[in-house]
Amino acid sequence: MRFEIDISGSDIFDPDYVICISSKELFNGRRIIKGFKIDEELIKTLIKKWKGNKYRYYYDQYEQTRGTFKVRIYCIIIYYLFKSLGIREKISLTICRDFSGRENTVNQNLKFLFENEGGMTMGIPLYQKLPSSSLSHWYARNMANDSENRLDTYVNISLEDIEKFLRKRK
Repeated sequence: MRFEIDISGSDIFDPDYVICISSKELFNGRRIIKGFKIDEELIKTLIKKWKGNKYRYYYDQYEQTRGTFKVRIYCIIIYYLFKSLGIREKISLTICRDFSGRENTVNQNLKFLFENEGGMTMGIPLYQKLPSSSLSHWYARNMANDSENRLDTYVNISLEDIEKFLRKRK
Protein backbone atom coordinates (compact mmCIF):
# COMPACT_ATOMS: atom_id res chain seq x y z
CA MET A 1 0.00 0.00 0.00
CA ARG A 2 1.07 3.56 -0.67
CA PHE A 3 1.02 6.14 2.12
CA GLU A 4 1.83 9.81 2.51
CA ILE A 5 3.13 11.36 5.71
CA ASP A 6 2.89 15.06 6.53
CA ILE A 7 2.92 17.35 9.54
CA SER A 8 1.32 20.60 10.57
CA GLY A 9 3.41 22.88 12.75
CA SER A 10 6.89 24.29 12.67
CA ASP A 11 8.52 22.29 15.48
CA ILE A 12 7.67 18.97 17.10
CA PHE A 13 8.00 20.68 20.50
CA ASP A 14 5.24 23.18 19.66
CA PRO A 15 1.75 22.49 21.02
CA ASP A 16 -0.72 21.22 18.43
CA TYR A 17 2.02 19.82 16.19
CA VAL A 18 0.33 17.08 14.15
CA ILE A 19 1.72 14.08 12.32
CA CYS A 20 -0.68 12.53 9.81
CA ILE A 21 -0.57 9.46 7.57
CA SER A 22 -2.99 8.76 4.74
CA SER A 23 -3.61 6.52 1.79
CA LYS A 24 -5.88 7.02 -1.17
CA GLU A 25 -6.09 3.25 -1.47
CA LEU A 26 -8.88 1.54 0.42
CA PHE A 27 -8.14 -0.78 3.35
CA ASN A 28 -11.05 -2.85 4.64
CA GLY A 29 -13.33 -0.72 2.48
CA ARG A 30 -12.20 2.60 3.97
CA ARG A 31 -9.75 5.33 3.06
CA ILE A 32 -6.99 5.55 5.68
CA ILE A 33 -6.34 8.78 7.55
CA LYS A 34 -4.70 8.66 10.98
CA GLY A 35 -2.94 11.31 13.01
CA PHE A 36 -1.55 12.34 16.35
CA LYS A 37 -1.58 15.80 17.90
CA ILE A 38 1.17 16.56 20.39
CA ASP A 39 -0.12 18.43 23.42
CA GLU A 40 1.71 20.79 25.72
CA GLU A 41 1.78 18.38 28.69
CA LEU A 42 3.46 15.65 26.62
CA ILE A 43 6.05 18.13 25.35
CA LYS A 44 6.84 19.42 28.86
CA THR A 45 7.25 15.90 30.23
CA LEU A 46 9.45 14.70 27.37
CA ILE A 47 11.74 17.74 27.59
CA LYS A 48 11.94 17.57 31.39
CA LYS A 49 12.95 13.91 31.34
CA TRP A 50 15.34 14.46 28.44
CA LYS A 51 17.06 17.30 30.33
CA GLY A 52 17.07 15.06 33.43
CA ASN A 53 19.08 12.43 31.54
CA LYS A 54 16.26 9.85 31.66
CA TYR A 55 16.59 8.92 27.98
CA ARG A 56 19.41 7.51 25.89
CA TYR A 57 19.63 10.79 23.97
CA TYR A 58 22.08 13.29 25.41
CA TYR A 59 20.59 16.73 26.04
CA ASP A 60 22.31 19.93 24.98
CA GLN A 61 21.19 23.18 23.43
CA TYR A 62 22.74 22.45 20.05
CA GLU A 63 20.50 21.61 17.11
CA GLN A 64 22.44 18.44 16.18
CA THR A 65 21.45 16.60 19.36
CA ARG A 66 17.99 18.16 19.51
CA GLY A 67 17.36 17.14 15.90
CA THR A 68 18.22 13.51 16.56
CA PHE A 69 15.84 13.42 19.53
CA LYS A 70 13.04 15.10 17.54
CA VAL A 71 13.46 12.67 14.63
CA ARG A 72 13.22 9.73 17.03
CA ILE A 73 9.94 11.03 18.51
CA TYR A 74 8.60 11.73 15.00
CA CYS A 75 9.39 8.16 13.89
CA ILE A 76 7.95 6.61 17.06
CA ILE A 77 4.66 8.40 16.45
CA ILE A 78 4.61 7.28 12.81
CA TYR A 79 5.24 3.72 13.96
CA TYR A 80 2.24 3.83 16.31
CA LEU A 81 0.01 5.38 13.64
CA PHE A 82 0.79 2.42 11.36
CA LYS A 83 0.56 -0.08 14.20
CA SER A 84 -3.00 1.12 14.87
CA LEU A 85 -3.95 0.00 11.35
CA GLY A 86 -2.76 -3.59 11.74
CA ILE A 87 -1.33 -3.64 8.21
CA ARG A 88 1.02 -6.54 7.49
CA GLU A 89 1.70 -5.95 3.80
CA LYS A 90 4.64 -4.01 2.37
CA ILE A 91 4.11 -0.28 2.55
CA SER A 92 5.44 2.46 0.31
CA LEU A 93 5.99 5.89 1.88
CA THR A 94 6.05 9.39 0.46
CA ILE A 95 7.23 11.66 3.25
CA CYS A 96 7.08 15.44 3.22
CA ARG A 97 10.51 17.01 3.67
CA ASP A 98 9.89 18.20 7.21
CA PHE A 99 13.25 17.00 8.51
CA SER A 100 15.36 18.05 5.56
CA GLY A 101 18.90 16.74 5.82
CA ARG A 102 17.84 13.99 8.23
CA GLU A 103 16.29 11.60 5.72
CA ASN A 104 18.86 8.90 6.47
CA THR A 105 18.11 9.08 10.20
CA VAL A 106 14.36 8.92 9.51
CA ASN A 107 14.89 5.89 7.24
CA GLN A 108 16.98 4.05 9.85
CA ASN A 109 14.50 4.76 12.65
CA LEU A 110 11.44 3.76 10.62
CA LYS A 111 13.12 0.60 9.31
CA PHE A 112 14.04 -0.47 12.85
CA LEU A 113 10.61 0.31 14.30
CA PHE A 114 8.58 -1.17 11.44
CA GLU A 115 10.60 -4.31 10.86
CA ASN A 116 11.94 -5.16 14.34
CA GLU A 117 9.01 -4.02 16.45
CA GLY A 118 5.99 -4.06 14.16
CA GLY A 119 6.61 -6.94 11.80
CA MET A 120 5.96 -4.57 8.88
CA THR A 121 8.00 -4.10 5.73
CA MET A 122 8.59 -0.82 4.00
CA GLY A 123 10.14 0.16 0.71
CA ILE A 124 12.65 2.96 0.38
CA PRO A 125 10.81 6.18 1.31
CA LEU A 126 10.45 8.98 -1.20
CA TYR A 127 10.94 12.50 0.20
CA GLN A 128 9.23 15.39 -1.51
CA LYS A 129 7.04 18.41 -0.90
CA LEU A 130 3.47 17.14 -0.78
CA PRO A 131 0.89 19.08 -2.78
CA SER A 132 -1.81 20.99 -0.92
CA SER A 133 -4.28 18.48 -2.39
CA SER A 134 -2.61 15.66 -0.42
CA LEU A 135 -4.91 14.03 2.15
CA SER A 136 -2.11 14.01 4.74
CA HIS A 137 -1.40 17.68 4.19
CA TRP A 138 -5.07 18.62 4.36
CA TYR A 139 -5.91 16.50 7.42
CA ALA A 140 -2.77 17.51 9.33
CA ARG A 141 -3.78 21.13 8.97
CA ASN A 142 -7.40 20.40 9.97
CA MET A 143 -6.30 18.36 12.99
CA ALA A 144 -3.99 21.17 14.13
CA ASN A 145 -6.95 23.58 13.98
CA ASP A 146 -9.35 21.12 15.65
CA SER A 147 -9.27 22.66 19.14
CA GLU A 148 -11.91 20.25 20.47
CA ASN A 149 -10.39 17.11 18.91
CA ARG A 150 -13.64 16.13 17.20
CA LEU A 151 -12.18 14.44 14.14
CA ASP A 152 -12.25 10.64 14.16
CA THR A 153 -8.71 10.36 12.80
CA TYR A 154 -6.78 10.59 16.09
CA VAL A 155 -4.74 7.73 17.48
CA ASN A 156 -4.09 7.66 21.23
CA ILE A 157 -0.38 7.35 21.94
CA SER A 158 0.68 7.59 25.56
CA LEU A 159 3.86 8.93 27.10
CA GLU A 160 4.67 5.35 28.12
CA ASP A 161 4.31 4.21 24.49
CA ILE A 162 6.78 6.85 23.34
CA GLU A 163 9.20 6.32 26.23
CA LYS A 164 9.45 2.61 25.43
CA PHE A 165 11.78 3.62 22.59
CA LEU A 166 13.57 6.48 24.39
CA ARG A 167 14.70 4.89 27.64
CA LYS A 168 18.30 4.02 28.24
CA ARG A 169 19.20 0.42 27.56
CA LYS A 170 20.18 -1.64 30.57
